[in-house]
Amino acid sequence: MKRPLLFLAGLPLLVWAAFALPDIVASAKNLWDWRRALILLSGTLALWWMSAGMVLAARPPKLEKYFGGLDRLYRLHKDIGIGAGLLVFTHWMLEWLPKNLAKAGFIERPVRGPRPPRGPEDMWIDLAKDVGEWAGYILLALVVIALVKRIPYRYFRWVHKLFPLVFIAGAFHGLMLMPTNFWQQPLGWLTAGVAALGVGPAVLSLLGRIGARRQHVAHIESLSCHADGVLEVHCRPTGWPGHKAGQHVLADFGHTAEGAHPFTLANAWHPATGTLTLSIKGLGDYTRQLAERLAIGQAVKLEGPYGAFTFDADKAGSGEIWVAGGIGITPFLARLEELARQSEHTGRPIELFYATRAEHADAYPENLPALCEAAGVRLHRRYTDTQGPFDTRDILHHATAGSSVWFCGPEGWGLALEKAVASTTPPVRFERELFAFR
Repeated sequence: MKRPLLFLAGLPLLVWAAFALPDIVASAKNLWDWRRALILLSGTLALWWMSAGMVLAARPPKLEKYFGGLDRLYRLHKDIGIGAGLLVFTHWMLEWLPKNLAKAGFIERPVRGPRPPRGPEDMWIDLAKDVGEWAGYILLALVVIALVKRIPYRYFRWVHKLFPLVFIAGAFHGLMLMPTNFWQQPLGWLTAGVAALGVGPAVLSLLGRIGARRQHVAHIESLSCHADGVLEVHCRPTGWPGHKAGQHVLADFGHTAEGAHPFTLANAWHPATGTLTLSIKGLGDYTRQLAERLAIGQAVKLEGPYGAFTFDADKAGSGEIWVAGGIGITPFLARLEELARQSEHTGRPIELFYATRAEHADAYPENLPALCEAAGVRLHRRYTDTQGPFDTRDILHHATAGSSVWFCGPEGWGLALEKAVASTTPPVRFERELFAFR
């Protein structure tokens, strides 16, 4: 499914147009009738999107593989969350705006007949309305916090943990207020089924069981601090299943406010040694403090391995071009180590373009030239503050038919390189690590 967002919007719209729209067209007498129909439609769409976001948040292995890695699955989760927020906002405005314009006298409201007496079921209807309203406010706040990167991650995480409750409240609101005739149509059945799909992951999240089967306890064996702010954490896990070069883990160092953060594994897996290396760049408040907060012997909870940035698809390729910026070198370090340990190299030319600042240029990784030589990889090093950035033409000059470009680094550079690769002749495959999970 190349366009999951289009599918997620198109399927319920298509069912609505086929089964609900004809009755609306036949019975609608004024704009207020159309308003009611659009309120129901926007609420249904929002419930579909919230449920899909909840399913993706559970990190199901089959969906991770299908979408090409946890990074892409989380990017889709983020887009769905933003879309759900917009749908909820639209749903709320369709309800609130015309009603208040009518109260202010700007538009005329149709005359209503006498209302039937209230019954016991109205208590549940009123509760569903109130619950849905507050769930909508919280969801909109989640979207704002997710988009404002200046808000520290710990606050984003704690507010984000409310989403399972928001989803359950939204599902209760939507299903309770669904008109009777919707339950006689495919859209009602499908919406109930979609809501049920999201309830399971929501309960798992509230119980703290998401990813539990892929969690392993490790203990820190050594710590190495480099002059450029990179901290190497060497740890030994228990029951680790192994990983491929280029994969990452969610590491929880036991700091409750922060929880787990994603870090790429900087070494290949060797059962004989049984250790893992996390290379952590101090880019935020939390990562800058880790060197002082961690200690040898401390327990670490690792979840994974995750990711599809694993070079598997290049076994039959004609050549590889690796492009890394700063701490984006880590997946390539694991692959270099893997290649260096092989008795024979791949036979395919591999070019590594690595850009960093000149200050502390050789602080991390210290042995990169020697590792590249041992792996049969040609290194191109550039110091951006004194030499400027790499010219994209120089990078793609090494591309031939069947080549692939692998990128891990700053997002802006990755987008520019992806755009350049798309117009390359002959076609060149492009893989990029989407590591901005938030």
